[in-house]
Parts: sequence; C-alpha cells; structure tokens
Amino acid sequence: MQHKTRLRFFRLISIAVLMTVLAGCSNTSSADASIGYVTANTLTQTVESSGSVSAKQIATLNWSTSGNVLEVNVENNDVVTSGQELMKLESTSAPTEILEAISDLVTAQENLENVQVSKTSLAEAYQALVDAQIAFEAAEEEYLMLDDPVAPEDFTASLELAYMKAQQVTSKALRAYNQYSDNVESQDDPSYYPKFAAYAALCQARIDEADALTRLTHFTNVPTQVIAEEVTGEYKLAKAKVEEAQRTYDDIEAGNVAAITSAQAAVDAAQATVNKLSIIAPFDGEVAVVYSQKGDVVNNGTTAMVLVDRSTLYVDVLVDENSISEINIGDSAEITLSALDVTTTGEVAFVDPIGVSSSNVVNYTVRVDLDDYDPNILIGATATVVITTGDPKEYLYVPVTAVLMDDEGEYVTRINEDGSTERVSIVTGDISGEMVIVTGELGKGDKVQLHESTSSDSSDSTSNNRGGILGGLDRYIR
Repeated sequence: MQHKTRLRFFRLISIAVLMTVLAGCSNTSSADASIGYVTANTLTQTVESSGSVSAKQIATLNWSTSGNVLEVNVENNDVVTSGQELMKLESTSAPTEILEAISDLVTAQENLENVQVSKTSLAEAYQALVDAQIAFEAAEEEYLMLDDPVAPEDFTASLELAYMKAQQVTSKALRAYNQYSDNVESQDDPSYYPKFAAYAALCQARIDEADALTRLTHFTNVPTQVIAEEVTGEYKLAKAKVEEAQRTYDDIEAGNVAAITSAQAAVDAAQATVNKLSIIAPFDGEVAVVYSQKGDVVNNGTTAMVLVDRSTLYVDVLVDENSISEINIGDSAEITLSALDVTTTGEVAFVDPIGVSSSNVVNYTVRVDLDDYDPNILIGATATVVITTGDPKEYLYVPVTAVLMDDEGEYVTRINEDGSTERVSIVTGDISGEMVIVTGELGKGDKVQLHESTSSDSSDSTSNNRGGILGGLDRYIR
C-alpha cells in the first residue's frame, strides 16, 4: 500500500488570479509577462494511504460432524441473531456418538429436573433453622438475665408481663371472632373463611396465654436455684437445636449444589455433542456466503457458511515513520471506495506503537473505523483513506516560474510599489498546478518577477538561476 502526506484545499485557488498569471506569461509585453502575484489559500494537512475494508467480526462456520444437510434456514445477506440455528443435519445420518448423545440428553434433563425438585427440602430445612434461631434468641434473653443480681425478681416480672400481653391478645382475638354471626356455616357464605381465620387466631392466642400462665405459675413458686437451672437447660437445648438445624441445612444445600452441578454438567455435555448437528450463529451479523445446501453430504470440517458482523467496519492503512507522529486517535478521516462509488467518513481508532520494517522503510498500522453503516460497502473493497492531522492553516503561493536558486538558496524577486526590486529568501513546499507553497518574508498580493521556463539548468555559474520549474520540476514534487 502506498501513502503520502499532502495538503488538502478547503477552497480553490482564485481562477481569476491564475488566468491573469497565465495570460501574462503569454503576453508580448515584457513588463506584463514578468509579473506574478503572491496568493493565499487555507489548507489542512492530511496523511493519505490505502487499505481494504474489514469487519471486526468475521466467522467461517464449519460442520463439526458428518451427515446429510436437512435444513438451511438462511440465504446470502440475511441478518441473524446470536444463538439462532442456521443449518441442521439429519439426526439419523449422524455418527453413533451423536445418536447416543441425543438419548443421553433426555436422561440428563430428567435427572436435572429431579434434582431441582429437591430444592423443596432445602426450603423446609431453612424454615426449621429460622424457627430454631427464634427459640434460641428467646432462651438466650432469659439466660442472660441470670447474671443480674436482681435476676429472679426481674425474671418473674417479665413472666407476669408476658402473661398480661397474652391475655390482651386473647381478648382482641375473641372480639374479632365474635363479630361474625353464629349462623355462618356454609362455605358459600362470604364470611365463612374470614370467620375460620379468626377462630384459628383465637385458638392460637388461648394456647399462648395458657403457656404464659404455666411458666408464670411454675417459676413463681420454685427456688431461685431451680429457676437458674431450668433457664440454663432451656438455653443449652435451644442452642443445640440451632446448631443441628444449621448442620442439616448446610448438608442439604451442599448436596443440592453438588447434585445440581453434576446434573447440569451432564446436560451441557450431551447438548454440546447434539449441537454438532447444527450451525449456530455465534454473534449478531449478516450472512455473507452460504456454501452448504439442503441434501448435501458433509464431513467434519466442511465449510457451511461465512458470517460477518457489519455493524462496525474499519480500514487498516500503513503510515511511514515520517508521518506517524502527526496522527492521533480521534482524528477524522475521509474514506473513498472508488470502485463502489462510495465516500464516507471515519475516525482513527488505533495507532500501532510498533512499526514493521520493509525495504528499509518503517511503517505503522493505523486503524480507521467507519462512522456509518452502508450496505453498499463490501468487505475487502479497496479504500483510499485521507486522515486530517491538523487545523486549517493559511499558506502563501507564488507562481512556480518566480522561484530562483543561487548559492544562498531559494528566493524570489519582489517588485516594490516604486518599481524597485529586492531578493526575498524563501522555502518551497508542495506544488499545486502552476503554483508552489512558499514560506518567507512575503505577503498576500505582493508582486514577484517571473522567468521563462527551460528544460535544463542555466549554465551561468554566478547565478545558477532556476526559473520556477527551470532545470527540473521534480525538485519540488513530493
């Protein structure tokens, strides 16, 4: 790939100025023929190179087993999604391992479903653990009161308070139940189920009240030492039940995890083998080429199709070491595909920091992402890329035939307003038509002296004049 650095015009050189200069060169008047003008143009520096269009994802999809093609569900240019089945082989034509995997898959899926049902026991174990923890917290609270010097009195008071609260709950539940009529007997009655729920709540409240009274009566009439022993015993028992419930839950959970993991692995293994019968889209994309057709006999490794993700296209170009420092990520670019009559824009996405030497020239890869999706852009198409590397800048131009050279270097002869002339040192740049970029102590509109062009250098050794393109225009071409 060839590339070059050039300056790109944002506006054309004034046609009127050019016509004046050219006309002057052909005028018979020596005064008119010898005068040219300094002009100015706004230019932007660019780097130009070429490459080919590529896509960030291109996949050649091959068959993973042998058999007869049963289904071809796509055509060229179809858009597909990741995971979509694109082609399929006849299962009956597949090797023995595929047929066995089909049977194994059914069994593995059933085993997985059976294991997953066991999650119910895990839920039950968890609820038992929660209940044990609640009972332990209550026993612990009573146990910790034993460390207080006035624990027996406080303990009895707490039991009395618990009994009073239980009585209040019972009274509230009784009032809630009594609001329903005694005549509610049929399940068709809208009040049947609310009355049933209220009755159940009343029963539970009476049970809790009786338990509270039993504990109060028991601990009110026993010695302090007995209270301490019973509370301590209840605490230790509750703690042991929590530990047992935790072990049960952990064992069931571990068993479930292991069983489910094993069952899932069996399903995945069988499914992976069965999947060899199909071509599955690995990503969202567009079908580039379909090779396999219905009825074809294929083998392991036979190419079925090519899938392309055209959502992001790019062009890789080579830039030499003299120009690579001018390019930065984010620089804008214009991409032209002449053969397709397409021009689009892009942006520098990557600059390879490692160059590759070829024929004593070090080149660096620059990746340019295309901005917009265009269905007319073909993968592999040759593209000319022009990367803008700087802000617009005004440059001065003089006619090529105004440029001379002597021992001191390049110069032009400026004609002042009073008709006098002076030598102005310059440095020439790129040539555009009959004009050349110059830098020096010149200003837009300055008059410069023109000289006739010749095909060879002047033999005058004192001046060694080169009238613009005198002695070889290739001196200026870059």
